Amino acid sequence: MHRAYFGIEGLDRNLEQGLTYGSQIMVEGNSGVGKTVLAGEFIKEGLRCGDTCVYVACDEPPEVMREHLLSFKVGTTAYEETGRLVFIDAYEEDESTEKYALNDLRNLEKYFALETEVLRGYGNRRVRLVVDSLSTLLTNLDITDILDFHRTRIKQLRKKGILTMDVFVSGVLEPKLITITGHLYNFILKMSFSNYNHKPVRLMQIGKVKSQQFASSNHMFTISPIYGILVSADMGVYE
Repeated sequence: MHRAYFGIEGLDRNLEQGLTYGSQIMVEGNSGVGKTVLAGEFIKEGLRCGDTCVYVACDEPPEVMREHLLSFKVGTTAYEETGRLVFIDAYEEDESTEKYALNDLRNLEKYFALETEVLRGYGNRRVRLVVDSLSTLLTNLDITDILDFHRTRIKQLRKKGILTMDVFVSGVLEPKLITITGHLYNFILKMSFSNYNHKPVRLMQIGKVKSQQFASSNHMFTISPIYGILVSADMGVYE
């Protein structure tokens, strides 16, 4: 059985035998903390190990992720031409020039239909899906509609064996909704700014369900313009 990783050494050490395809990952964090960098690392690792990667751009145009991947020496053109990398534009609406685009950002039925259409074309391939950020699509919607959408969508993704990373921006949705939604995911990663020895640092809280028990650990990390996310081994685990 194939196992999946993030492609970030310090993070992957906490995954033991990795994630199974069909798992759902919830990433929540402050603006600017590095969520999109993490998504890029996740996609890069997927391309490296032969997965098909689908990236839904909600907060910025797809071109931003293309440029981000290129900065890490991952040219996207060949991957896109062979169908290994697919972008869904959920940002530009009617002005989009992408093959796949969502023209109504507040319509969950249209989003679900588009996501299903794109994923249907990949049959038995190993697929990674990243939605950055899902909270943007859910803003100002009724909580009942949001939860119904979540349950139906995640059930289908799990059934199809899609490895899914849903990104959420902290503070956009009600805390109660985030808590309820979090129970639907297999793996939770929270990213935030904090202080250590009176200095601002980035903090990564890794949470996962194992043997019906929730275990979590905190780690400091930095972002390198060359190497991406680096979990700080010299600082150890943040308590």
